[in-house]
Amino acid sequence: MSTRRTAARHHSLVIEIRKFIASAIFFNQKVAEHFGLNLTDTQCLNVLEMAGLATPGQLAAQTGLTTGGITVVLDRLERAGFVKREPNPDDRRSLIVRPVPASLARVQAMYVDIHKGLGQLFAGYSDKEMATILGFFEKANSMRAG
Repeated sequence: MSTRRTAARHHSLVIEIRKFIASAIFFNQKVAEHFGLNLTDTQCLNVLEMAGLATPGQLAAQTGLTTGGITVVLDRLERAGFVKREPNPDDRRSLIVRPVPASLARVQAMYVDIHKGLGQLFAGYSDKEMATILGFFEKANSMRAG
């Protein structure tokens, strides 16, 4: 493939990634507003859901927010019934934060159609293609880690 053609394909791919990200952000904003939260709150809940549980310090490290910022987010999420803070059995000076399953289910319900569509999209790819796509996202995500 020519250098010009490769550059054009790379440019097109970057544009499609940017469209995907923008669309996801705007949809996530609507979900946040639906629950009376803000986008940062729902994304912290998303991170917590993937982790299962975390300390506020771990959430701060994973999100890039300050510990004070995480405290404010957790206050809002707890008031809205989405998370529960409990004593950390491994460190009495710390807390463990867990999502509230029933409240989390209400948020997850907003994504059912998207997950269904992604499942149908994934079904159209071979195992080898899916491994390539997964590898791409793992590498792309690791670029922002830390």
